Amino acid sequence: MSLPQPSTVVAMPAVRTADLAVVGLGAFGAAVACQAARLGLDVVGFDRYRPPHEFGSSHAETRVTRLAVGEGAHYVPFVQRSHELWREIGAATDTVLLHDHGGLIVAPAGASDDERWGTFVADTAAVASGAGIDFEQLTPAETRTRFPHLLIGDDETVGHEPTAGLVMAERAVAAQLDLAIASGAELRFDSTVTGLRRSGGRPVVSTSEGEVAARHIVVAAGAWAPTVHDHDRLRVTRQVVFWFEADDLERWRPDQLSFVIWARSSIEEYLGAFGSPWGGIPAVKVLGEQFVEPTTPDAVDRTVSRNEIAAFFERMVEPRLVGLTPNCVKASVCLYTNTPDDHFLIDVHPVHDDVTVVSACSGHGFKHSAAVGEALARRAAGLDHLDLSPFGRSRF
Repeated sequence: MSLPQPSTVVAMPAVRTADLAVVGLGAFGAAVACQAARLGLDVVGFDRYRPPHEFGSSHAETRVTRLAVGEGAHYVPFVQRSHELWREIGAATDTVLLHDHGGLIVAPAGASDDERWGTFVADTAAVASGAGIDFEQLTPAETRTRFPHLLIGDDETVGHEPTAGLVMAERAVAAQLDLAIASGAELRFDSTVTGLRRSGGRPVVSTSEGEVAARHIVVAAGAWAPTVHDHDRLRVTRQVVFWFEADDLERWRPDQLSFVIWARSSIEEYLGAFGSPWGGIPAVKVLGEQFVEPTTPDAVDRTVSRNEIAAFFERMVEPRLVGLTPNCVKASVCLYTNTPDDHFLIDVHPVHDDVTVVSACSGHGFKHSAAVGEALARRAAGLDHLDLSPFGRSRF
């Protein structure tokens, strides 16, 4: 039997070993990779695109951040630490990541049928009081005087948090990836993960470019998470973000008002309006939310039609915001990944106990991402960390 000629021998890539592998490099994956690499761990990260990108849940320029987290007091340590980390990361990369000049939340003054948003001002006030966070409730008249470009109704209640603000989403992801690389992490972009398996007692990430066996793996796959774990608990929905032209953009700067979250009586009436950061898109970002129609990252319609833009402006923007024109400068599709109770899912993989899955989602995750990433990195390094147990699967 003759041996094959050298030119016909195909060399199989060796399995790379690492302390930590991170699947998905959006908000949470970037934070894990950054903090783990800075702790000295040997880190390999994967993303099917080249983040920051517009195919997942970590784009659209800005995200709201609130220290008084009406979703629950157990989130407060994470957002407080995240604010510290945004400043540290910003200083290390010479990038402004946090604009914390205050924000408003608006909800019905009376009872509401909406479980998520109907009592949000009261819920936020309770969290703020328990955590010693500055928070004031304003009358509709006081709000209209201070913010005349907001059409607040007399049947609404308003809360103002002076320490709330905006995080620059894409800048935050990019800055953390830059720090991860500078700290020695190997990040493989345009790399699709094809599976998880075990070999030699370790979990192995399989990709089209080879495999990595790690002591621990963190899966932060965002809207792709249901293809990896908990497909019966995670639901992906299409959300649309619009940027409308303003008559006077200066009064929409973050130092005037970082954001207003408008709840009203149902999720169909939810509206978020964001301050326009300096050097960003020269328009006012606004969005609604919908949780009726599920989708997937591959099937989602990423086109935003003129009719969709016009209908949103007429129904949601014009009745509440003064000084915005129907001219939509940009529109973008974002993906939410929701759990049944709208709280995070951070737990071990259903099959691999040395794989942690992270779906810190449901439309309010970004503000906590830096601190959650740090906690996961410190846990992988065997160090003390913020308590992640409230986000476990057992609550279901």
